[in-house]
Amino acid sequence: MDATEQTQRIAAGDALVRMALTDMIKRGITPGATYALLDGDAVYTQTLGQAATVPEPLPLKPGMFYDLASLTKVVGTTPLFLRAVQDGLLGIDQPIQEVLPEFSAPHVTFRMALTHTSGLAGYIPHRDELPADQLRHALLTQLHETDGTGKVVQYRDVNLLLVGWALAKVYGDPIQRLITARVLPAFGMRTNATFTPDPAQTVPTTYGPEHGLRRGIVHDPKSAILGADSGAAGLFANIDGLVQYAHVTFGRVQQIFLHENWAENLQQSYAGGRSLGFDLREGPVTHRQWLYHTGYTGTFILLDPKGHRGLIVLANRVHPVVHPEFLAARDALIPQYLAATERA
Repeated sequence: MDATEQTQRIAAGDALVRMALTDMIKRGITPGATYALLDGDAVYTQTLGQAATVPEPLPLKPGMFYDLASLTKVVGTTPLFLRAVQDGLLGIDQPIQEVLPEFSAPHVTFRMALTHTSGLAGYIPHRDELPADQLRHALLTQLHETDGTGKVVQYRDVNLLLVGWALAKVYGDPIQRLITARVLPAFGMRTNATFTPDPAQTVPTTYGPEHGLRRGIVHDPKSAILGADSGAAGLFANIDGLVQYAHVTFGRVQQIFLHENWAENLQQSYAGGRSLGFDLREGPVTHRQWLYHTGYTGTFILLDPKGHRGLIVLANRVHPVVHPEFLAARDALIPQYLAATERA
């Protein structure tokens, strides 16, 4: 790979990403951000702003851990599902009810859950106040199929919760313990990704006078209740951890946990324009499908395993409160970055 071309692509991407994130910080929709641009064997990382602004300013250090939120789904749960398929324990088009007999939607398959085309609907009263066992039981038994089942994409956390519970059933351990014991070591992420971070090394999320500064505790309410039984959120990582994960998807890290081209095989639609676990974004020049996923807290990754390029952003748009305007700024950046890096 030509080093000059690598440098040009990274520079083009950095100009856009730095400008966008600096603007977000100035507008107060995230106190800071850490990001990485990847191109072949080249990696450029940068840290901007602060870790927190209230109750007092907190410096943002390069190795700090972020609450990845829904990136947990693709960093941990999806690779473990692919391993279960490889082991012959689960099938992509297998009905989830075959593994979890209490599940109330008999036609929903793992493909539907992983592409968010399950169409599951239903109301669970006081959902965020239920204890873990009651919440799990309610999500398994009180949701139902709709006309959109198998047809319409509707992103819902419960889809990957179901996948996590099925993995726990076939492997005999809660999903977060499985990810910790099997996925993170296999990917070389044992020291830079964890479900139990040191709060002092973690970027805080929300702040309020009643509960104080939330730090080192998962932000997502359902995952906070479910603990080790949540495959939808709960993982924390620093930028080095996600760079390592990106290199695993590129095939630049030797591992025997999954087949060599597992991530390249995800660069296609499995249903509704989504891959397994990931959303997809088409490159304007290569027309390849980049793997894309976001986290509620302000994290997102955009990876091209076939081209060995990627963007990782760890931001904190929920500090001290949720900033909805972050979403529009993020969504505007993605196509700009794709155009810049593929045309450079």
